[in-house]
Amino acid sequence: VSGSMAPSPTAAPSPPGPLFRQQSLSPWVEVEVESMDKAGNFIGWLHIEGVNLSVALVEQALSKVHFTAERSNYYKPLLAAEEAAKQKKEKVWLQYEEAPAEDVVMVPEEKERTANYKAVFVTEITDDLHFYVQDVETGTQLEKLMETMRSEIAAHPPLEGSYLPRRGDYCLAKFVDGEWYRARVEKVESPTKVHVFYVDYGNKETLPSSRLAALPPAFSTCALPAQATEYKFAFIQVPQDEEARADAVDSVVRDIQNTQCLLNVEHAGPSCPHVTLQFADSKGDVGLGLVKEGLVMVEPRKEKQFQKVITEYLNAQEAAKSARLNLWRYGDFRADDADEFGYSR
Repeated sequence: VSGSMAPSPTAAPSPPGPLFRQQSLSPWVEVEVESMDKAGNFIGWLHIEGVNLSVALVEQALSKVHFTAERSNYYKPLLAAEEAAKQKKEKVWLQYEEAPAEDVVMVPEEKERTANYKAVFVTEITDDLHFYVQDVETGTQLEKLMETMRSEIAAHPPLEGSYLPRRGDYCLAKFVDGEWYRARVEKVESPTKVHVFYVDYGNKETLPSSRLAALPPAFSTCALPAQATEYKFAFIQVPQDEEARADAVDSVVRDIQNTQCLLNVEHAGPSCPHVTLQFADSKGDVGLGLVKEGLVMVEPRKEKQFQKVITEYLNAQEAAKSARLNLWRYGDFRADDADEFGYSR
């Protein structure tokens, strides 16, 4: 009989012989020949009154599915019968124990680099070369909110000293230009020294509480989310030397602060997304430009999707080293002094 594997008579708790004899002695027996073994014996299926005997034996836990059944039309019903018999833990499956499920380790699929640049307005550059931008698409919403908010303040000026700042609060803050902006209280040292973060622009300031006021609910971040988003340049390492880092920051401030650029998110980072930034007019890569000028170093990355752009950055770095530009004016300082100056290859 094909498709099933009967246990040896000594090992079987309940041999299949009696059921086989009982069923096969029925007057209605149909034989379906599938093949022939080397001794000339037929191998096939026995159907008794429409019941496949192999399936019946497996279902009654009197035999197991043989691997040769994979090629037959009865493989699925055989597997279903065997699975049901296993759950009963009887006869040939009396000692059956389910194998513990193995932890499946998800291997992320290799993906191609996505270039989906969007228009942004750069509002602030930080001392560690992070930067804040506003989304150009929502810029008109911010302008409308600011206009309405300032009209409201002009009509109902806040009472000086009436606001008690607390860390984490959203408030109004009067900037050095005399205008009111939305802000978040970062730290309160004293009534005359309150640290605030301007949530729509990304800059920070320390000012007295007399220049702060409660933020009306109509202009809260629920009405319009904070518009300044923090990003970091992808594929570059910022110099740890203060003077060298200041040179890089100054260059970026001159080139892109308060200008419109194109931004593409490359990958996530511990504090903010890492991105590439392009000049809106020339489409030149801002980060690559810093590498070409010898103001920053290339951050090595192994992801396959970034290798083309990393190669371009590395070639630019080699050219800057050969020309002894800025960081490389004394050659490759990383060779012997990497640990001393905090640089890594």
